[in-house]
Amino acid sequence: MSYTDPQMSTKDPLRESVIKSTKELEAARAANTTDNTEKNITSLIQGGVNLLTQKKKALGDFNKSVLKEDQKLYDKVGGFTTEFEGFNEKSEKFFGDLIEEYNSIKTHLNNGTMRDASLGKKDLANLRGLVDQYGKALPKVLAMSDEINKAASIAGKNGMGAPGTLSVTGAPPGQLAIIKKISSGGPSGDDIDMRYEGGTIILFDNKTGAELNIREFNRAVSSKDNPYIKLVPDLSKGMTNAYDAFNKDHKGEMQNTFTSQNPNESDPNNPVAIRTMSEEQEIKLKNALMGAPRYDFKNKKQTNYHDGGGFKEMISQYGESIWEDMMPDGLTKKTQWPDEMPMFGDAGYDDFYKNYYEPMLDYLATTTINNNATDVQRETQNKEEYNKKYGTGKFKSGSKEYETKLDEYFSRVGLSEEDQEKIRLAKSGDEVEITINGKLTKIRKT
Repeated sequence: MSYTDPQMSTKDPLRESVIKSTKELEAARAANTTDNTEKNITSLIQGGVNLLTQKKKALGDFNKSVLKEDQKLYDKVGGFTTEFEGFNEKSEKFFGDLIEEYNSIKTHLNNGTMRDASLGKKDLANLRGLVDQYGKALPKVLAMSDEINKAASIAGKNGMGAPGTLSVTGAPPGQLAIIKKISSGGPSGDDIDMRYEGGTIILFDNKTGAELNIREFNRAVSSKDNPYIKLVPDLSKGMTNAYDAFNKDHKGEMQNTFTSQNPNESDPNNPVAIRTMSEEQEIKLKNALMGAPRYDFKNKKQTNYHDGGGFKEMISQYGESIWEDMMPDGLTKKTQWPDEMPMFGDAGYDDFYKNYYEPMLDYLATTTINNNATDVQRETQNKEEYNKKYGTGKFKSGSKEYETKLDEYFSRVGLSEEDQEKIRLAKSGDEVEITINGKLTKIRKT
């Protein structure tokens, strides 16, 4: 599941509903005033004085409330600073204009010169919301800048796709660049402008056109299921556990299942001696790591589909990142990981397994062996050197011990009598082509 860009195109600007001036309101009041009798003049004047006093008091109270509200907003905005002064100036002007608009609406509401008071109150709430929205986002933006720097540093040392680097499954690079630009010193901050629309603040890069919707950003950073910043996971521990499960006993000592004791070791039973892994053993280990074959209960037969083994949960959680961040393009063919993985038996599972699941299992199994069999001499790494050191052991051709070991080898690998004769007739150092377990193989006689 990839992150959805927090940007919005719907335009819903804040609207003012001011339609009457104070003079119009006073004219309307004057039209309703009567002074037909002289006895009413005194009371009228007194009433006017009282009205003026009330108006002044009301206006004074209002000014205090406006100033108090004004100060609250300015106090919040005063904390909206980054390391780049140019962007700070833009931010200050942006919020200064918002507060000016806020006070204008507030004044008209108090004077009764707004056509739709409910709409005016809604506009005020929206403006307050914009300030709170940005205030909530800015500390997270600055914190994420540090996270981006750390991930970039790891990528510089270990390369993209290494554990702890930014994942391509996270936020779009254009948005990450906006975060970096507004939180770093330098002229890049001039690239970022601000506007508001649809009840949210939009940060936009005037060089690239990328946008960051602050409301959606706040939602994304609080999401546990689809976080805004995604890092490439470290799978090394899970891989080591999978490798050890097939190669070590409960004491942590290597077993003879997929590796063998070094025939040149003076004490072949030494548990810490260098061990060997033939090509055949490595193939079997890889298949074991990929998981047991699935059973088709509908057709009552075993299939060739591996169930994932110890990698099953790994793929469930991090399949998208493994495919898009870690695996080479030659294996993924630069395709994206599917949004949903079909279950075994579902329509489309065959194609999914062939094109995605099996290549990923093969990659994980191969990487697991490469990263954990570092103290094992593997035939696949250097066949010639392997055969030279470990192919026939320490016994020299012609000796009784050598012939005994050779007979044991013939019996173990099931060589035909014809191939056995080839080896016996070959001279020391000759390369002989024989069939071992159905596979044509070249060995060098020592």
